[in-house]
Amino acid sequence: MNRRFMYGTLAAATGIVSIVSYTPLTAFASTSLTQRKNALVSAKIIENFDVTLNEQPVSRAEFAKMVVMASTYHTMVSSESNVSVFSDVLSTSQYASYIRIAAEQGWLTAYLGGLFKPDQGIKMAEAEKACLTLLGYSNTDFTGNLVNNRHAKSTAIGLIENVNRGVNEFLTYEDCVNILYNLMKTNTYANESATKTNNTIYGKIFGFELTDNDDLNLLSTLEANLKGPYLLKVDKSISSIIPFSKSSGSYTLNGESSTADAIEDAASSGDPVVVYYNSATKSVYAYSSSGTDMGTITGTIDAIYYSSTNLMTPTSVSIGGVEYDIGNDDVAYAFSVYGSLDKDDKVTVVWSLNSDGSQEIIAVAN
Repeated sequence: MNRRFMYGTLAAATGIVSIVSYTPLTAFASTSLTQRKNALVSAKIIENFDVTLNEQPVSRAEFAKMVVMASTYHTMVSSESNVSVFSDVLSTSQYASYIRIAAEQGWLTAYLGGLFKPDQGIKMAEAEKACLTLLGYSNTDFTGNLVNNRHAKSTAIGLIENVNRGVNEFLTYEDCVNILYNLMKTNTYANESATKTNNTIYGKIFGFELTDNDDLNLLSTLEANLKGPYLLKVDKSISSIIPFSKSSGSYTLNGESSTADAIEDAASSGDPVVVYYNSATKSVYAYSSSGTDMGTITGTIDAIYYSSTNLMTPTSVSIGGVEYDIGNDDVAYAFSVYGSLDKDDKVTVVWSLNSDGSQEIIAVAN
């Protein structure tokens, strides 16, 4: 181990430390429907919806919006005028622009007579055609029965994983979450035979990245819109931190599903509770001193240590007589000569277990 040097009283900067470059979310062994939905909501591909709608059918108009928001047109819709090309879609409809773009791009087609039937449910076959077209496939890539062959291709490339519907069955909200999530982690047509990488999948247009097992890296996605850390004070409501109604949020405490009341109770008991939130998904992630893989520590800074080879970047900190490694550059900055923390300061930090099983500080919330 390198010889360490104790940091004395060199810090000159002042102010509140708020570190968020490393978000305290734990890795997912597998994805749940809620996590998949939150990833899409965070990327603004779909709008947040109550879980009670999971089994409700999605209309063609609603799916047209989802498809457009899942395309490179997602940043252009606001400049589109509400002009409809179908007699059964009013130009004043909130879906008019989305329907026009989806039709013009060949993602969704009209019925005989030029009707779009916006209120009719979206069928599996229609959704498969739309997503395959987004990936770069065309009618010429399929011979014979187009519907059945598209379905076979969708199955082969994993596009309809977790979507158990026949080609003529209507899709629910849950089905649409799954198929759009699968779309993001599927190789484009041009890369169909290539090994999956961050650059070959369709979702790269939204900045999605892959994990080692070729699933989407939900941590990087959910962290994009995460705010925090905030310290929940004793006897304070979590409403003092989050910008949405407390009743509409979903809550996690130390990595486990929880409630707003439980988080507030933890804070009221004197336990320092650090809160992060994602306003897009209305998700709240809280951490307390009772966490096992991740949690909080409040105490007085005894010493800040540096390695013998770098006297500008701290490597560990002693708080309350216990030494903790520093987990990222921003935390290192906060404890460095340029940061606002000094020996004898009282501090609340968020820790996580590193690969060696020891605790390292990943965020500071004062």
